[in-house]
Amino acid sequence: MTDRFYMPAWQDAQRQLGYAQAVRHGDMLRIAGTASMGEGFVPVHAGDFEAQLRHVYGAIATTLDHFGLGFDAIVRETIYVTDMDALAAALPLRLSFYGDGPFPAATAVEVRRLLLPELLVEIEVDAALPA
Repeated sequence: MTDRFYMPAWQDAQRQLGYAQAVRHGDMLRIAGTASMGEGFVPVHAGDFEAQLRHVYGAIATTLDHFGLGFDAIVRETIYVTDMDALAAALPLRLSFYGDGPFPAATAVEVRRLLLPELLVEIEVDAALPA
C-alpha cells in the first residue's frame, strides 16, 4: 500500500513542485527533505540556524504524528547544511528531539546552498512503520 501525505500549510506548493512531504510504502515511511518553511511555503527564521533546525524537526514531528509515529521510528537521517560549524554547535538541540534514543543512522552533508538562499538546513528521514 502506498499513501502520500502533503503538509497542509505547503500543499499547493508541493503539488506545483511535484512532491509529497511523505510517502508510506510497504513497511517504510520516506519523509522528503524538510526545510524551515512557513505558511504558503515561505522561508522562516532567515539567518538563524537553531531556529530553522527547531522548525524543521517540528515539521518532521508533525509528519511522523500523521502516521502515528515518533522520533524513535526514524532509522535513517540525512542533514544538509550550508554551514557544518553551525550544525556542530546545534547538535545538543538535535539530540533533544531523539532523547536517549534509539538513534538513526545519520549523515551530515555541507552544501553550497539549498532551494532558497534563506534556507540553512534541510533534513530527510526514513522511518520504520510498525509490523
